[in-house]
Amino acid sequence: MLHKGYGLLLTALAFIAVMFALMALQIDGDQETNTSLNSDTQEEGLAKKEETKPASKAVAKPAEEKRPKNIILMIGDGMGITHITAATIANNNKLNLERFPFVGLMKTFSTQLITDSAASATAMATGKKTYNGAIAQDSKGNKLKTIIEIAEEAKLATGIVTTSSVTHATPAAFYAHQPQRSRINRAVSAEFMTKGIEVLMGGGKRYFQKEHRKKDNRNLLYELKKKGYTVVDNVDEVGEKIPKKMVCLIADMQPKGYSRRGDFLPKATKKAAQILNQNKKGFFMVIEGAQIDWGGHSRNSKFIINEMLDFDRSVGEALDFAEADGETLVIVTSDHETGGYSINDGNLKDGVVKTKFTDDYHTAAMVPLYSSGPGAEKFSGTIDNTDIFFKVCELLDLPIPEDVLKDRLAQLQLTLPDSISLDSSDIMSGHGIDLGGYGQRFTKDKEAKKTDK
Repeated sequence: MLHKGYGLLLTALAFIAVMFALMALQIDGDQETNTSLNSDTQEEGLAKKEETKPASKAVAKPAEEKRPKNIILMIGDGMGITHITAATIANNNKLNLERFPFVGLMKTFSTQLITDSAASATAMATGKKTYNGAIAQDSKGNKLKTIIEIAEEAKLATGIVTTSSVTHATPAAFYAHQPQRSRINRAVSAEFMTKGIEVLMGGGKRYFQKEHRKKDNRNLLYELKKKGYTVVDNVDEVGEKIPKKMVCLIADMQPKGYSRRGDFLPKATKKAAQILNQNKKGFFMVIEGAQIDWGGHSRNSKFIINEMLDFDRSVGEALDFAEADGETLVIVTSDHETGGYSINDGNLKDGVVKTKFTDDYHTAAMVPLYSSGPGAEKFSGTIDNTDIFFKVCELLDLPIPEDVLKDRLAQLQLTLPDSISLDSSDIMSGHGIDLGGYGQRFTKDKEAKKTDK
């Protein structure tokens, strides 16, 4: 009689032998099936061999980033979200701004909490923050190369269109370099003469005229014509012609408001784009709706809405050009919000808005940012005003000055020790007398009565 342990062992071995036998039968059956299938389909497989190539492992390549050939930067001076909302209500609940696929917000701080137009424009034009009142200069007085100057060196066409004087803070910050924005109109117009900018449109004609330049006695209008510019007082003067270079000065000093100025800005936007588009390498252009800000300073809601709608029609012209062109990026933003503007009542059906203001100066509120065209996605989300410079340079493949690159991180570490304790009247009084005289506090100041004559 076998030991009980041996019996268990033999049972286990017998079970293993049965399992191996079953596996062998399964393998033989599979082979027969495969052989039968192969013989049945061999002829068909040979027939398809020539037309069917073995699939290779595809390696996904990253899509090439779309870059624009041209960029139009549009600045609604003083334009905040409420300004846009008020214009939307007044315009049957529709604006051209709604055509943009990408929307974001932009921080406006200068080296103070509350920026002015000069410092904010300098940040966008040069990628570096500075003190209020500075025109393309840093806090140490060093000149900062602007995006327009860099674009000109790269042989791109450039242009500036504004509803203020062409020597005013925002447009000036893109081509001039001054330690303050006040009483520098003639110096700024002289700086323009040293640039290669193809288009300049806005007010400020007197600053180019010999009779108003007692210090140097230069006739800059004559000099412009000698340099090949078509010089006119109105966009309509050139008709359908597209000059190579054009200066259009529509007012002696500051242009009138929309109700008296008319549709200069939309027409100038369209004409400027046509002129600059003659450059095969591309162009960079700045368009400013300057007087939205002035409506805020004067706490005049109707004025704001008229200027907003005029600016929006200009946005429409820029978008029409860009959509037809296919290679143009349009960016719309603001340098700051003005007035602490709010809508407290109204009627959407009738286009009526009832508004209030918290102040007659700028606020620290972030401003809207719209973009459309190649590279537009880079301007969505929340960005700093200095990012405009860096993103435009990147998209147009323009070199960035080394000193600005080195200071890139430091620029975003804001220092705000003085501005927190100051109210808007203090900021305005230290801001220079060339603000425009539209703020109620400012007009009470005796210094506000002085003009640059």
